[in-house]
Amino acid sequence: MGASVRPVAVVTGAAQGMGLAHALGLAAAGFDLVGIDRDAQGLARLGEAVPGARCLNADVTDEAAVGSCFAALDRIDVLVNNAGGAASAAPLCETSLAEWDANLRLNLTSQFLCIRAALPRMLERQDGAIVNIASSAVFSGSTAALHRPSGPIGGPVGGPVGGPVSNLVAYVAAKGGVVAMTRALARELGPCGIRVNAVAPGFTPTPRVRAAFPRAAMDRMLADQAIARLQRAEDATGAVVFLASAAARFITGQVIRVDGGGSMG
Repeated sequence: MGASVRPVAVVTGAAQGMGLAHALGLAAAGFDLVGIDRDAQGLARLGEAVPGARCLNADVTDEAAVGSCFAALDRIDVLVNNAGGAASAAPLCETSLAEWDANLRLNLTSQFLCIRAALPRMLERQDGAIVNIASSAVFSGSTAALHRPSGPIGGPVGGPVGGPVSNLVAYVAAKGGVVAMTRALARELGPCGIRVNAVAPGFTPTPRVRAAFPRAAMDRMLADQAIARLQRAEDATGAVVFLASAAARFITGQVIRVDGGGSMG
């Protein structure tokens, strides 16, 4: 009797933060790992942490790069669309069309590109699981940016008294698109044996986020949670691994909020 084939999980944005946590969790759960990221140094560290992992250096907002990455893969059982982030932090009234488009491209279009590229492998086998990463801000309507002084994230704070404060509206709108895409695609792909779900993490102060937000903003987000601690990168990994696994074989079109209860209302 031949050896069983290990399932293959592809994780985008796998070099750091939540993507790294999801990649490590899937590898520990028995998946062969493919990590995609534009951070070559971070991918090298991932490769050291997970011997045998395939690490592909690519920008998932680039159609040609995405096509090349996925064409090189013979099997895809799971796709975790993790790559994303706030591409700008201006209040909506000051947001340029280019900034709006950049947020959509990073958080929504990138997921479309990766799904479209992965589907031929899944359709061949009439099986597969897609896990899209959304944000619980879609449900709460609040981001940490709402609770920090005016000014771009990563730049000088402060602004005109009474002036608009960013709530990352373009980013949240893009993540809302992820939720809608997940539900519509679950209907489209269900007859093909492919499940599509999403995980919506809450405010997660990774090192990059901690550098951008003052403690007061983090404390304000924490005050809305039922679980009284800041979220960690690995907190959403259990939901990701569950949705990727056979244990979730009859679950599709769902969004699991992993935010310590922050978006309950």
